[in-house]
Amino acid sequence: MFKETFIEIFTLLDEIDNKLSAADQEEVDLLTQKIIQIRKQMDKYINYWLKFEEKINYLEDKYKLNLPDELCENLSDGLLDNLEHEHLEEKHDDDISQLDPNKIDESEMPGKIKEDMFYTIEDIECIGSFRKGLGYFDLSMMEEAATEFRKVVEKEPNFLIGHFYLGMAYAEMSLYEKALNEFRLILALSQNDYVNAIIHNFKGNIYAEKEQFEKALEEFKKALDFDNNFIDVFFNTGATLYNMGKYQDSIEYFKKALKYYHEDWELFYYIGKAYGNLGQFQEAIYYIERSAELNSSYAAIHLELGVLYELIGEKNKAREHYSKIKGY
Repeated sequence: MFKETFIEIFTLLDEIDNKLSAADQEEVDLLTQKIIQIRKQMDKYINYWLKFEEKINYLEDKYKLNLPDELCENLSDGLLDNLEHEHLEEKHDDDISQLDPNKIDESEMPGKIKEDMFYTIEDIECIGSFRKGLGYFDLSMMEEAATEFRKVVEKEPNFLIGHFYLGMAYAEMSLYEKALNEFRLILALSQNDYVNAIIHNFKGNIYAEKEQFEKALEEFKKALDFDNNFIDVFFNTGATLYNMGKYQDSIEYFKKALKYYHEDWELFYYIGKAYGNLGQFQEAIYYIERSAELNSSYAAIHLELGVLYELIGEKNKAREHYSKIKGY
Protein backbone atom coordinates (compact mmCIF):
# COMPACT_ATOMS: atom_id res chain seq x y z
CA MET A 1 0.00 0.00 0.00
CA PHE A 2 2.62 2.56 1.09
CA LYS A 3 5.17 1.29 -1.41
CA GLU A 4 2.95 2.14 -4.39
CA THR A 5 2.25 5.59 -2.94
CA PHE A 6 5.93 6.43 -2.60
CA ILE A 7 6.76 5.11 -6.08
CA GLU A 8 4.00 7.36 -7.42
CA ILE A 9 5.50 10.34 -5.58
CA PHE A 10 9.00 9.70 -6.94
CA THR A 11 7.60 9.22 -10.45
CA LEU A 12 5.87 12.57 -10.15
CA LEU A 13 9.14 14.19 -9.05
CA ASP A 14 10.86 12.72 -12.11
CA GLU A 15 8.18 14.21 -14.33
CA ILE A 16 8.70 17.60 -12.67
CA ASP A 17 12.45 17.21 -13.18
CA ASN A 18 11.97 16.64 -16.91
CA LYS A 19 9.60 19.59 -17.26
CA LEU A 20 11.87 21.97 -15.31
CA SER A 21 14.72 21.38 -17.74
CA ALA A 22 12.85 23.26 -20.48
CA ALA A 23 10.38 25.38 -18.48
CA ASP A 24 9.80 29.12 -18.70
CA GLN A 25 9.38 31.18 -15.51
CA GLU A 26 5.59 30.73 -15.38
CA GLU A 27 5.95 26.93 -15.63
CA VAL A 28 8.75 26.98 -13.04
CA ASP A 29 6.42 28.76 -10.59
CA LEU A 30 3.67 26.18 -11.15
CA LEU A 31 6.04 23.24 -10.78
CA THR A 32 7.50 24.79 -7.63
CA GLN A 33 4.02 24.83 -6.09
CA LYS A 34 3.63 21.15 -6.98
CA ILE A 35 6.92 20.36 -5.22
CA ILE A 36 5.73 22.25 -2.13
CA GLN A 37 2.51 20.23 -2.11
CA ILE A 38 4.47 16.99 -2.37
CA ARG A 39 6.74 18.07 0.48
CA LYS A 40 3.72 18.84 2.66
CA GLN A 41 2.35 15.39 1.88
CA MET A 42 5.65 13.76 2.91
CA ASP A 43 5.76 15.86 6.09
CA LYS A 44 2.40 14.37 7.07
CA TYR A 45 3.81 10.87 6.65
CA ILE A 46 6.67 11.72 9.02
CA ASN A 47 4.21 13.01 11.62
CA TYR A 48 2.16 9.82 11.31
CA TRP A 49 5.36 7.85 11.79
CA LEU A 50 6.09 9.71 15.03
CA LYS A 51 2.55 9.11 16.32
CA PHE A 52 2.94 5.45 15.41
CA GLU A 53 6.18 5.27 17.46
CA GLU A 54 4.47 6.92 20.44
CA LYS A 55 1.70 4.30 20.31
CA ILE A 56 4.22 1.47 20.00
CA ASN A 57 6.15 2.75 23.02
CA TYR A 58 2.90 3.06 24.99
CA LEU A 59 2.06 -0.58 24.26
CA GLU A 60 5.64 -1.66 25.06
CA ASP A 61 5.55 0.07 28.45
CA LYS A 62 2.00 -0.95 29.34
CA TYR A 63 2.40 -4.64 28.54
CA LYS A 64 6.16 -4.93 29.26
CA LEU A 65 6.92 -5.96 25.69
CA ASN A 66 10.48 -6.25 24.43
CA LEU A 67 10.39 -4.94 20.88
CA PRO A 68 13.66 -4.69 18.93
CA ASP A 69 14.62 -1.29 17.57
CA GLU A 70 15.62 -2.94 14.29
CA LEU A 71 11.98 -2.77 13.18
CA CYS A 72 12.57 0.96 12.76
CA GLU A 73 16.23 1.08 11.88
CA ASN A 74 15.93 -1.12 8.81
CA LEU A 75 13.60 1.36 7.13
CA SER A 76 16.22 3.30 5.23
CA ASP A 77 18.16 0.20 4.17
CA GLY A 78 15.00 -1.66 3.23
CA LEU A 79 12.17 0.46 1.97
CA LEU A 80 14.19 3.38 0.63
CA ASP A 81 16.80 1.23 -1.11
CA ASN A 82 14.12 -0.94 -2.72
CA LEU A 83 12.26 2.12 -3.93
CA GLU A 84 15.44 3.54 -5.40
CA HIS A 85 16.29 0.32 -7.23
CA GLU A 86 12.79 -0.17 -8.60
CA HIS A 87 12.26 3.43 -9.52
CA LEU A 88 15.68 4.21 -10.98
CA GLU A 89 16.65 0.87 -12.48
CA GLU A 90 16.34 2.21 -16.03
CA LYS A 91 18.47 5.27 -15.31
CA HIS A 92 22.23 5.57 -15.69
CA ASP A 93 24.39 7.06 -12.93
CA ASP A 94 25.52 9.94 -15.14
CA ASP A 95 21.88 10.91 -15.76
CA ILE A 96 21.15 11.53 -12.08
CA SER A 97 22.06 14.75 -10.36
CA GLN A 98 21.75 14.17 -6.63
CA LEU A 99 21.95 16.45 -3.63
CA ASP A 100 22.32 14.39 -0.49
CA PRO A 101 20.23 16.04 2.30
CA ASN A 102 22.34 14.19 4.85
CA LYS A 103 25.67 15.51 3.58
CA ILE A 104 27.72 16.91 6.45
CA ASP A 105 31.25 18.03 7.13
CA GLU A 106 32.73 15.52 9.56
CA SER A 107 34.96 18.22 11.05
CA GLU A 108 31.84 19.83 12.46
CA MET A 109 30.90 16.73 14.48
CA PRO A 110 30.43 16.07 17.28
CA GLY A 111 29.96 19.15 19.43
CA LYS A 112 29.85 21.69 16.58
CA ILE A 113 26.58 20.71 14.95
CA LYS A 114 25.31 23.25 12.51
CA GLU A 115 21.62 24.06 12.12
CA ASP A 116 21.77 23.49 8.35
CA MET A 117 23.40 20.08 8.72
CA PHE A 118 20.63 18.11 7.06
CA TYR A 119 18.12 20.48 5.54
CA THR A 120 17.72 24.23 5.18
CA ILE A 121 14.67 25.87 6.74
CA GLU A 122 13.40 29.25 5.57
CA ASP A 123 10.36 29.87 7.81
CA ILE A 124 11.29 32.87 9.98
CA GLU A 125 9.35 31.68 13.04
CA CYS A 126 10.84 28.22 12.69
CA ILE A 127 14.37 29.60 12.51
CA GLY A 128 13.65 31.75 15.54
CA SER A 129 12.39 28.78 17.54
CA PHE A 130 15.42 26.74 16.59
CA ARG A 131 17.84 29.46 17.68
CA LYS A 132 15.92 29.95 20.93
CA GLY A 133 16.09 26.21 21.49
CA LEU A 134 19.85 26.25 21.01
CA GLY A 135 20.17 29.11 23.48
CA TYR A 136 18.10 27.32 26.11
CA PHE A 137 20.03 24.11 25.43
CA ASP A 138 23.38 25.82 26.01
CA LEU A 139 22.01 27.20 29.31
CA SER A 140 20.84 23.69 30.34
CA MET A 141 17.21 24.90 30.35
CA MET A 142 16.01 21.67 28.82
CA GLU A 143 12.24 22.06 29.23
CA GLU A 144 12.32 25.41 27.47
CA ALA A 145 14.66 24.00 24.81
CA ALA A 146 12.38 21.03 24.18
CA THR A 147 9.39 23.37 23.78
CA GLU A 148 11.19 25.34 21.07
CA PHE A 149 12.54 22.27 19.27
CA ARG A 150 9.05 20.73 19.24
CA LYS A 151 7.79 23.84 17.46
CA VAL A 152 10.54 23.35 14.88
CA VAL A 153 9.85 19.68 14.10
CA GLU A 154 6.08 20.21 14.03
CA LYS A 155 6.56 22.77 11.27
CA GLU A 156 9.52 21.06 9.58
CA PRO A 157 9.30 17.30 10.29
CA ASN A 158 12.16 16.46 7.91
CA PHE A 159 14.58 18.89 9.58
CA LEU A 160 16.58 16.11 11.22
CA ILE A 161 18.86 18.34 13.28
CA GLY A 162 15.72 19.61 15.01
CA HIS A 163 14.85 16.03 15.96
CA PHE A 164 18.43 15.52 17.09
CA TYR A 165 18.38 18.41 19.54
CA LEU A 166 14.88 17.54 20.71
CA GLY A 167 16.08 14.02 21.43
CA MET A 168 19.10 15.40 23.30
CA ALA A 169 16.87 17.66 25.40
CA TYR A 170 14.55 14.77 26.22
CA ALA A 171 17.52 12.62 27.22
CA GLU A 172 18.83 15.34 29.56
CA MET A 173 15.35 15.46 31.14
CA SER A 174 15.44 11.64 31.56
CA LEU A 175 12.50 11.33 29.16
CA TYR A 176 14.27 8.42 27.57
CA GLU A 177 11.46 6.93 25.47
CA LYS A 178 10.74 10.29 23.88
CA ALA A 179 14.44 10.74 23.20
CA LEU A 180 14.64 7.30 21.61
CA ASN A 181 11.68 8.17 19.36
CA GLU A 182 13.57 11.14 17.95
CA PHE A 183 16.77 9.16 17.46
CA ARG A 184 14.91 6.29 15.77
CA LEU A 185 13.38 8.74 13.33
CA ILE A 186 16.81 10.09 12.40
CA LEU A 187 18.15 6.56 11.87
CA ALA A 188 15.16 5.71 9.71
CA LEU A 189 15.76 8.66 7.41
CA SER A 190 19.51 9.26 7.53
CA GLN A 191 21.85 7.45 5.14
CA ASN A 192 24.99 9.14 6.47
CA ASP A 193 27.27 6.68 8.27
CA TYR A 194 28.84 9.28 10.53
CA VAL A 195 25.50 10.61 11.70
CA ASN A 196 24.19 7.09 12.26
CA ALA A 197 27.23 6.26 14.39
CA ILE A 198 26.58 9.32 16.57
CA ILE A 199 22.91 8.45 17.02
CA HIS A 200 23.63 4.82 17.92
CA ASN A 201 26.14 6.08 20.48
CA PHE A 202 23.52 8.33 22.07
CA LYS A 203 21.02 5.48 22.10
CA GLY A 204 23.60 3.30 23.81
CA ASN A 205 24.11 5.97 26.47
CA ILE A 206 20.37 6.06 27.12
CA TYR A 207 20.15 2.29 27.51
CA ALA A 208 23.18 2.39 29.82
CA GLU A 209 21.44 5.02 31.96
CA LYS A 210 18.42 2.72 32.12
CA GLU A 211 20.79 -0.12 33.13
CA GLN A 212 19.77 -2.07 30.04
CA PHE A 213 23.39 -2.92 29.46
CA GLU A 214 22.97 -5.58 26.76
CA LYS A 215 20.95 -3.16 24.65
CA ALA A 216 23.55 -0.48 25.28
CA LEU A 217 26.31 -2.77 24.01
CA GLU A 218 24.26 -3.56 20.89
CA GLU A 219 23.99 0.16 20.13
CA PHE A 220 27.69 0.79 20.71
CA LYS A 221 28.52 -2.10 18.39
CA LYS A 222 26.30 -0.59 15.69
CA ALA A 223 28.02 2.76 16.17
CA LEU A 224 31.39 1.11 15.57
CA ASP A 225 29.97 -0.71 12.52
CA PHE A 226 29.29 2.72 11.03
CA ASP A 227 32.53 4.29 12.28
CA ASN A 228 35.14 1.86 13.61
CA ASN A 229 37.31 4.71 14.89
CA PHE A 230 34.65 6.37 17.07
CA ILE A 231 36.77 7.00 20.17
CA ASP A 232 33.93 7.95 22.55
CA VAL A 233 32.28 4.60 21.85
CA PHE A 234 35.41 2.82 23.09
CA PHE A 235 35.05 4.53 26.46
CA ASN A 236 31.28 4.06 26.62
CA THR A 237 31.61 0.36 25.78
CA GLY A 238 34.31 -0.02 28.42
CA ALA A 239 32.17 1.73 31.05
CA THR A 240 29.17 -0.47 30.23
CA LEU A 241 31.23 -3.66 30.43
CA TYR A 242 32.69 -2.43 33.72
CA ASN A 243 29.20 -1.89 35.14
CA MET A 244 28.30 -5.42 34.04
CA GLY A 245 31.28 -6.80 35.98
CA LYS A 246 33.10 -7.80 32.79
CA TYR A 247 36.32 -6.18 33.91
CA GLN A 248 38.78 -7.82 31.52
CA ASP A 249 36.64 -6.89 28.53
CA SER A 250 36.24 -3.36 29.86
CA ILE A 251 40.04 -2.95 30.07
CA GLU A 252 40.34 -3.84 26.39
CA TYR A 253 38.02 -0.98 25.37
CA PHE A 254 39.41 1.53 27.88
CA LYS A 255 42.88 0.91 26.47
CA LYS A 256 41.61 1.49 22.94
CA ALA A 257 40.39 4.92 24.05
CA LEU A 258 43.66 5.52 25.92
CA LYS A 259 45.58 5.31 22.62
CA TYR A 260 43.90 8.58 21.66
CA TYR A 261 43.40 10.23 25.06
CA HIS A 262 46.87 9.85 26.58
CA GLU A 263 46.26 12.36 29.38
CA ASP A 264 42.75 11.31 30.43
CA TRP A 265 42.89 10.67 34.21
CA GLU A 266 39.48 9.01 34.16
CA LEU A 267 40.61 6.33 31.73
CA PHE A 268 43.64 5.50 33.87
CA TYR A 269 41.41 5.45 36.95
CA TYR A 270 38.87 3.00 35.55
CA ILE A 271 41.51 0.73 34.02
CA GLY A 272 43.10 0.61 37.46
CA LYS A 273 39.79 -0.11 39.17
CA ALA A 274 39.09 -2.89 36.69
CA TYR A 275 42.49 -4.47 37.40
CA GLY A 276 41.79 -4.11 41.11
CA ASN A 277 38.50 -5.94 40.77
CA LEU A 278 40.37 -8.72 38.97
CA GLY A 279 42.79 -8.98 41.89
CA GLN A 280 45.72 -7.71 39.83
CA PHE A 281 46.82 -5.13 42.39
CA GLN A 282 50.19 -4.09 40.94
CA GLU A 283 48.62 -3.29 37.57
CA ALA A 284 45.81 -1.47 39.37
CA ILE A 285 48.28 0.67 41.34
CA TYR A 286 50.25 1.54 38.21
CA TYR A 287 47.21 2.92 36.38
CA ILE A 288 45.63 4.69 39.35
CA GLU A 289 48.97 6.32 40.25
CA ARG A 290 49.01 7.68 36.68
CA SER A 291 45.49 8.94 37.28
CA ALA A 292 46.66 10.67 40.47
CA GLU A 293 49.47 12.40 38.58
CA LEU A 294 46.90 13.85 36.18
CA ASN A 295 44.27 14.75 38.78
CA SER A 296 45.66 14.83 42.30
CA SER A 297 42.61 16.64 43.71
CA TYR A 298 40.14 13.79 43.19
CA ALA A 299 39.73 12.18 46.62
CA ALA A 300 38.43 8.85 45.30
CA ILE A 301 41.76 8.23 43.58
CA HIS A 302 43.66 8.48 46.87
CA LEU A 303 41.08 6.32 48.63
CA GLU A 304 41.47 3.67 45.95
CA LEU A 305 45.26 3.80 46.20
CA GLY A 306 45.12 3.64 49.98
CA VAL A 307 43.06 0.44 49.83
CA LEU A 308 45.30 -1.10 47.16
CA TYR A 309 48.50 -0.37 49.09
CA GLU A 310 46.95 -1.90 52.18
CA LEU A 311 46.08 -5.03 50.22
CA ILE A 312 49.73 -5.51 49.19
CA GLY A 313 50.98 -4.72 52.68
CA GLU A 314 52.49 -1.27 52.07
CA LYS A 315 50.93 0.49 55.09
CA ASN A 316 53.02 3.66 54.88
CA LYS A 317 51.97 4.36 51.29
CA ALA A 318 48.38 3.60 52.23
CA ARG A 319 48.49 6.17 55.05
CA GLU A 320 50.12 8.68 52.73
CA HIS A 321 47.16 8.53 50.38
CA TYR A 322 44.59 8.49 53.19
CA SER A 323 46.17 11.68 54.56
CA LYS A 324 45.71 13.34 51.17
CA ILE A 325 41.99 12.69 51.40
CA LYS A 326 41.81 14.66 54.64
CA GLY A 327 43.52 17.56 52.96
CA TYR A 328 40.73 18.10 50.43
